[in-house]
Formats: sequence, C-alpha cells, structure tokens
Amino acid sequence: MKNNLSHVRRLALLAVAFCLTVAAGISTQITPNTGPSLLILGDSITWGTEYFANSQKLIVADAQWTHIVIDGQYSRRVAFPTPNASTKYSGVKTFKKLSEGGLKADAVIVALGSNDVAIETKEAVYETVIRDLLMTIGNVPVTWLTVNRRDTPAIAKRSVLFNQVLARIAPEYPNLVLEDWYSSITKRPRWMAWDKVHLTPSGYQARAKLHRRLARELYDRHIIATTPTTTTTTTVPTETTAPATTAAP
Repeated sequence: MKNNLSHVRRLALLAVAFCLTVAAGISTQITPNTGPSLLILGDSITWGTEYFANSQKLIVADAQWTHIVIDGQYSRRVAFPTPNASTKYSGVKTFKKLSEGGLKADAVIVALGSNDVAIETKEAVYETVIRDLLMTIGNVPVTWLTVNRRDTPAIAKRSVLFNQVLARIAPEYPNLVLEDWYSSITKRPRWMAWDKVHLTPSGYQARAKLHRRLARELYDRHIIATTPTTTTTTTVPTETTAPATTAAP
C-alpha cells in the first residue's frame, strides 16, 4: 500500500512539474549597456532548465558575462513561415522585442525547434524559419542546440529532419556552431521525461551544465571576434650599389 502511495505521489509531482513547464515562461531582467551580454533564447525546456536547475547561477559563477538574459516560453517556435496571431511567441519576435527593450546580445544560445517539428512537416519551412532567426540575430556568435522530441514516431522523424537542415546550412554562417543535444540525450534516456518532450530533474541538471559550458565557449568566441587584429610591417633595407671609385695616380 505504501509503495502504491509513493508511486502515486511521484506521478503527481511529475504531473505538476510538467504543467508548470508547459504553462509558464521566464525572462530574466534586462540591464542595457552594462558589458558583454549573453542571451539564451528557448522554449519550455529552457524555462525548465532555469526554474528547476538555476542555469543562470551556474553561468554567473564563472564571472565572464556581465549580463545574462534567459528567455524561455512554452510553445515558442523559431519563427513562422507566414504571419499569424501566434507570432508573438516566436524566437524572431522575442529577439526583436528584447533588442527594442535595450538588450544588445553579444552572443546567443538558441534552444528552439521542438515546437516547430510538432506542427510543421516540410523541410523548406524548417530552412525558412532557421534562416529568419539567424538573419534577425545578426553577426554575433551563435550556438544552436539540436532538437530531440519523440512524443510520436512522426515527430521523432521530423526532429531528425530539422537537425539535418541545421547541419546543411550551418557552413553558410561562420558565426554559427551546432551543439548535438540530440545525440547526448539519446545516449541518456533517463534525462527525458515521460512525455518524450521535456526533461527529468537529472535532465534539467545536465542541461544547465551544458548551458554553462556553452556560455564559456561563446565568451571565448566573443573575445576573439571583438579583439582587433594588428599587423606589423617590417621595412627591409634595399641593397644599394656603391659608386665606383677611381684610384689616385
């Protein structure tokens, strides 16, 4: 009887965590013009990583980025191939809104695509929305986490297709690096929650540590991208021919 009750309690806690994850959003405070700024732009998984594992605190501990903004929202998509009433939830729309609010992102972690593969089915649409967001972000270092959503066999296949599109167009964007989250979580199924979309507590902890590592790498890329290069020119004297002399008689 006790084991049954314990099992019920665990299921109830998971249900509550799931409801919180899919029904909430988070955006940490923006303080413009305070130094190098990192933006983590994502969906409910990003929200859960901050809420359950406090990823911002881990990144702050490294004392590299002066300002860190984490913006995660349930059902957020990368962008929309055609404008509609839901565009306010898109990554493109959110990035523009944050920029208008004073955020100058010097580097961006993109954790989007899970909600796109749940709805859109065409490879051309994935390419359109990915390019839309990259163009909106501009020429700053970007790391994009690949997608792993498995709630139906069809969506699982579309996750692979979305990642293939990312890999195909990535060479066109020198500022873009892909992080293979798909393979990482495939090797560790205990990280994925029962809904095959969100994460378990251990999964959120792993994701927070990943955010920290990516933040370190992006800081290095930001420093390299913004450090002026100098060239030193050495003047080599040219060989001259001495005038001929005539010996005195």
